Amino acid sequence: MAVIATIGKREVSADEVFPLLSSCGLWPQIMREMVIDRALCSLDCSFDEVEVYYRKQLADDAGFIDKRKRQMALEGVDENSLEFYIKRPVLLARFRETMFAGKVENTFLSMKTGFDKVVFSMIRNRNHELVRELYFRLESGEENFAALASKYSEGREASSFGQIGPIEMKQLNPVLARNLHTAQPGVLNAPIVIDGLGVITCLREKINARLDDTMRQRIITLLFEEWAKKEVEEYFYQESG
Repeated sequence: MAVIATIGKREVSADEVFPLLSSCGLWPQIMREMVIDRALCSLDCSFDEVEVYYRKQLADDAGFIDKRKRQMALEGVDENSLEFYIKRPVLLARFRETMFAGKVENTFLSMKTGFDKVVFSMIRNRNHELVRELYFRLESGEENFAALASKYSEGREASSFGQIGPIEMKQLNPVLARNLHTAQPGVLNAPIVIDGLGVITCLREKINARLDDTMRQRIITLLFEEWAKKEVEEYFYQESG
């Protein structure tokens, strides 16, 4: 059995590692990292940038980088690749920024509705006749939403007196999201049917998404993950021309 790595005091063979990669479902992650490495291998960065990235580890241990290289070598990393894998986090950050930063604004605008958050009240019940009755009772002011939701709603909102949110629109059922997208705050919406349940909603608040630094990084990550998924498909599964 060919030894492919030394972990601690134990030599590990391919016959031991490869079945585990399969049985633990790790191959998709391995394939993803392989296509990322293909994209990063033509990039480079300075040692100063590497030191900035590892500043916390170096503050605790000035020999951290050399020790990390020795450990990677024991784990099977070729000597010629050690510098690359030390630099890899820096190169990855540069690649993400270079490839996707310019697409952030347009992506945000196209997806903004899904990023907007809503706070709303909801009652769900499989008895559509009951739902209509509850709607008329609410519309007339005979009873309040919280009390009826707590008593009659069959969803998790029953435990919060009918209130849900703040929650992003894209996390909602598409029919429910459309219903709330056109709703006016404080106005009771007529019953609709979603997945067989009669549903009454009332929008309480809409919180518009903003393109701040957190959202910017989130969109870059989203674009990067879409790119990686496509690269895996093309590299491992599509027939070459």
